[in-house]
Amino acid sequence: MLTQQMLQQKKLLLCWAAIQLSLLLLLQQAFAGWVIAIFALLLLYRLLSIFQAKAAVSLKLVNLLAGIIAITFFLQLRQAGVLHFMLQILLLAAIARLLALQHLYEARQLVWVHYFLIACCFILHQDMLIALLIFLVFAANLYSHYRLFSPSVSRLNWRQSGRSLLIILPLWLAMFLLFPRLPPFWQIPNANIASTGLSDTLDPGSIEQLVQDDSLAFRVEFDGALPPRQQLYWRARLYEDFDGRRWQVNALRQNASRQRAPDNAADSSLSYRVIAEASQQTGLFALATPVTSSSNVFISPGGLLSSSKPVSQRLSYQVSGSLIPVMLISEQEQQLNLRTAAGNPQTQQFAYQLKQQYPQSHALVQALAEHFRQQPFYYSLTPPPLGSNSIDAFLFDSRTGFCSHYASASAVILRHAGIAARVVGGYQGGNWHPQQGYLAVRQREAHAWVEYLDNGVWQPFDPTAAVAPERILNSLDSALPEDQRALLDPGWRQLALLQNVRQQLMHLDYYWSVWVLGFNENSQQQLWHNLYRHLPAIAYAVAVLFSIIIVLLLYYRLTRSSTGNTPEATKQLYRYLGKALAAKPPSLSVSAFLLQYVSHSPGQNVCLKQLTALYEQALYKEDAVALKQLKQYLQCHKAELGRLRRAIKNT
Repeated sequence: MLTQQMLQQKKLLLCWAAIQLSLLLLLQQAFAGWVIAIFALLLLYRLLSIFQAKAAVSLKLVNLLAGIIAITFFLQLRQAGVLHFMLQILLLAAIARLLALQHLYEARQLVWVHYFLIACCFILHQDMLIALLIFLVFAANLYSHYRLFSPSVSRLNWRQSGRSLLIILPLWLAMFLLFPRLPPFWQIPNANIASTGLSDTLDPGSIEQLVQDDSLAFRVEFDGALPPRQQLYWRARLYEDFDGRRWQVNALRQNASRQRAPDNAADSSLSYRVIAEASQQTGLFALATPVTSSSNVFISPGGLLSSSKPVSQRLSYQVSGSLIPVMLISEQEQQLNLRTAAGNPQTQQFAYQLKQQYPQSHALVQALAEHFRQQPFYYSLTPPPLGSNSIDAFLFDSRTGFCSHYASASAVILRHAGIAARVVGGYQGGNWHPQQGYLAVRQREAHAWVEYLDNGVWQPFDPTAAVAPERILNSLDSALPEDQRALLDPGWRQLALLQNVRQQLMHLDYYWSVWVLGFNENSQQQLWHNLYRHLPAIAYAVAVLFSIIIVLLLYYRLTRSSTGNTPEATKQLYRYLGKALAAKPPSLSVSAFLLQYVSHSPGQNVCLKQLTALYEQALYKEDAVALKQLKQYLQCHKAELGRLRRAIKNT
């Protein structure tokens, strides 16, 4: 049979192994697949050895194995990045320590390495649910830390822990609100991390694949009223290079995205705050013409928002601007968007015919929209494949496509007609939550439209609005047939209960982003400003609260002094049986009062006799051992004492 110490050691080993498995799952995005496999195999071996009561691996063998693995990690340093390398070494050190652990006193460094790894989890994750999981892992490690230094027979004092927590929480909240907000010390490397959202290349099929992703792209909180849905075009990419099939972001545009545009005197009546999800890209989202933005992002000359580094964590930024179209930058920009590619002869001929009939740009665009509206064109999430002359095949053969098909064909027609045009990639619409006051834009709202040049202004034109107006005015689901909606929502996601739970969790995560992750230096300065404004009222409130605390402390000391002569054994009984002992006559002793219920409560005979014996021995013989046993008995038999109190009350 295992001794008490061996049983405690086994429990702690299992607890540490579970903590390391949780850390491996939480940090898995920082590791390559082969690194995860190595760590998982080592932990699996340790778990089997714990269940089979095998001895730990020798320290020499563990050091040799850890050295070989560390050298392998170092050889992959450039690919993994410095931060990921540090995380790999930390987790390797923890697992190696667990493999060679023979005595509990050797685990003191292990729990501290766990604390460092748990803190690192917050670098990679910012979701509220994952944060709760990290806190659970932290609590498990904290409990193992307590068990490591406490006697094996001791029990955790939840009352004392609760009191400590009540003291710590206000201090933690004060530090969070008042401690200077420091910028991040490093940027999370994006090696081996797939980017999400729109890419720098747009071809038939790219948007169709993206809209099947129901994850969040960003959320928006407007300072004023929500603009109409048909104006919610979130610009993110400008595709200006066309090779006959595929659109790409021009190299000059990529360089310009890292240059701040000059100050614009345009109207800035529209103000909003965006919380963008991690995408590992620098491109951000804005409506029409942004004029000013917060310091963590900047506006490029093309009216696009960009971050100086890939967005590897949830990012919050403020934008002000207007819904007027973007202005032409230079003659070079106009010439760039007049370039045409070889091929698609039928499209060229169609463009020439439109130009002859409608020499004005605006009239030609209206005629093109009317052509899409009157001819049998179809909006589909699963269009047929196209040949080498993809625009011709779409316009004159299949006539079935998604937003990228219509935007690409429209831009090519306009360019062949001598009108500068480009494809814009971004998002359209979003789901407005009035009670929470924010707009949720998901990846499925990804969209492509056209901007054409007219009198020095890039006017927006969305051919999808002519073919499927439901997509713009309502949602993507309303524009698709029922069989294609199943591609957007799997069977489990169509359940109303799961959708409701998922939405409520999204709302909680939004509040977490705004109140916790979004509490930046500006928020802190605003807090200090509000505190200064209401300083007299705060001072009065603190004085009143302090006076109440003083009165309560005086009352506690007076009541404590009045019962200062009461024996400790009697205090303990009254602590657990106070309501029951209140019915005791003054002429009757506590022991006699309890023993008179032996005949009335046969189920409590053992409890009453044992309790009375310990009480009398501790009270009359002043036996310290009996007093200690009385305290333990009262604490361990709370359920029986509850039944005893009810029995005395009902008698």
